[in-house]
Order: sequence, then C-alpha cells, then structure tokens
Amino acid sequence: MRVEFFGTAGFHPNAERHTAGIFLPDAAPGEAFLLDAGTGTWRLTARDLPPRLHIFLTHAHLDHVAGLTYLLDVTHGRDLEIIIYGDAKTLQAARSALFGSPLFPLQWSYATCEIAPDTPLQVAGIQITTFPLTHPDGCLALRFDWPQKSLAYVTDTIGDDSYFEFIGGVDLLIHERNFPDRMKDLAKASGHCTSADLVRAAQSSGAKQVVATHFNPLTPTDPLLEDDVYAQIPGVISARDEQCLDF
Repeated sequence: MRVEFFGTAGFHPNAERHTAGIFLPDAAPGEAFLLDAGTGTWRLTARDLPPRLHIFLTHAHLDHVAGLTYLLDVTHGRDLEIIIYGDAKTLQAARSALFGSPLFPLQWSYATCEIAPDTPLQVAGIQITTFPLTHPDGCLALRFDWPQKSLAYVTDTIGDDSYFEFIGGVDLLIHERNFPDRMKDLAKASGHCTSADLVRAAQSSGAKQVVATHFNPLTPTDPLLEDDVYAQIPGVISARDEQCLDF
C-alpha cells in the first residue's frame, strides 16, 4: 500500500509545505483515498487516477477543506466519480460555506456519505471507523482496516489519551505534531499536539511505523529535531510534501 503526502503543514502553507492531504492511490482496485483536502489537493491534477476517488474529511477547518474547490481542475476531462465523507457538520459547512458562495461561485456537485463515530462503514471491502477527537469545533480520527494491514490518521487534537485505544495495534500511525513542548500552552489553547503528546500516542499505540505531520508552518527546520523526537520514537518519520512510503 502506497501513501503519498500532499500537504504536511498546519494552518497555512509555506514555501515547502501545503496543508493537509494524504493520498492512497491504490487503496483498493479501482479506488483511491484522499484523507483531508487542504491546499495540497492540487497535486491530484498531475496524477493518474482510478475510476473512483473517496475523500475523507476529518473536520471543516480551512486547512483541511479548501482544496475541495480545486476539484474543478482535477475532474476536468476525466470520467471520475468522487464521493466525499465527513460528519454532518463538516459536510454542511463545506457544501454551503465554500460552494455557491462569495468564496467560490460554483455549486457543490459531489456525492456525499455522512459518517459518525458509532457507525463503521465499508468502502471497497475496507472497514473504516472514526473517533471524536478533542479539538475546537470537533475533529474525527480515521482508522482503515484492510484484511492484512491497518492505518490510523490522527490530526488536530489536543494531547489527551481519549483515542489511544482506537489507534491500538495499527501498522501505520500518521499523527499530528504541531508544536514543540515549549509551546504547550498555545497547543492546548488551539487544540493541537506537542512533541510529548506525539510520543505518548506513539508509545501507547504500539504502531509498527509512526509518521508525524501537520507541522507548524513557521518551523524553518525539521520539526522532529525539536525535543529530540527521533530518540524518543525509534524509526519515526518526519513527513514532507511529495514524500511516498509503502506499508
């Protein structure tokens, strides 16, 4: 299974990073998954795509949904079916606040599927479950279980332990790390994780591979060099835009 990082920054893009987007081009035969649709969504325009693209939204903040308006270019000249998943509040906000509004003139034209934490769903034989995270206006953790592997995506959450059982035993954990430990007060106020929070989640999950993403866009160097995260999570990967990995 291949994972491509379309955007690894939080809040806003910078010269090296776009905002949230994780692409699974071969999630299942004929099916691709995109986890969140930040500014990195434009990268889809240069990709060969299968007949169906499933877009899973964790929440409605702009750094996770602004790229939905870029789908105009993604779909141009292609026979591509798009289904967008999210909780009711997220789908409503994206559909009514972005589309057919002063922000973007075209109307929403995509199929949707409402998801809820207490209702697992199956997409192309893959079990998908969600968990409500602690974040202003809410956010969903996503877990994907194939017959022989699993992936959990945790972004935009305060550093509590409410979701640790949900991510237990995954093969690949993709987890936010927005701030260094010295900025823990800002992390708490904005609903994000510090290095220490990432370390706790990684150790609790028992994940075979941990990838950190959703970094503070003002950090000029590798964010995991702060707080010596590499020493605390053996084998952890600091995601960068256009990086690919297999699991």
